[in-house]
Amino acid sequence: MIHKKNIQPLLFSVLLALFLDQITKLYAVNFLKPLDPPAQLIGSFVRLKLTFNPYGVFGISFGPSELNYVFSLIGILVLVYVGLTLKDRTGLIVFGLLIGGAIGNVLDRVRFGYVIDFIDMGIGNLRWFTYNLADAFLTVGAVFFLTREILFRKKT
Repeated sequence: MIHKKNIQPLLFSVLLALFLDQITKLYAVNFLKPLDPPAQLIGSFVRLKLTFNPYGVFGISFGPSELNYVFSLIGILVLVYVGLTLKDRTGLIVFGLLIGGAIGNVLDRVRFGYVIDFIDMGIGNLRWFTYNLADAFLTVGAVFFLTREILFRKKT
């Protein structure tokens, strides 16, 4: 059942995540160049390097680019519905971050045909996929809910 009291905190966290994602991508595009060496933020552990991802998650292609739109839009609709049925405020806020992150990457795909990525993490040559705040919100949100489900699920 959808709870009307959920709309405001969910919408707030969606808009906050979307704003932070888009403003950091704007910064990345205006101050970083794709061919420049990475700018060190926290030594070589966290660096800023502008890249453009025309594919899906982690740069993996799932077929025609239209599938990225379809999967993303279905995912957003499911997240909104589930988010509106949650009962706890923390869950609502985290779900809002998930939704805001998903919308941020879809906006990039619609506007540019690719997603703007710029956060490069790793140790030496062992680097994670370059990502953005939207990806971070999606990952942290997914880990939060999986952990909560596994560790704190009520036995019925």
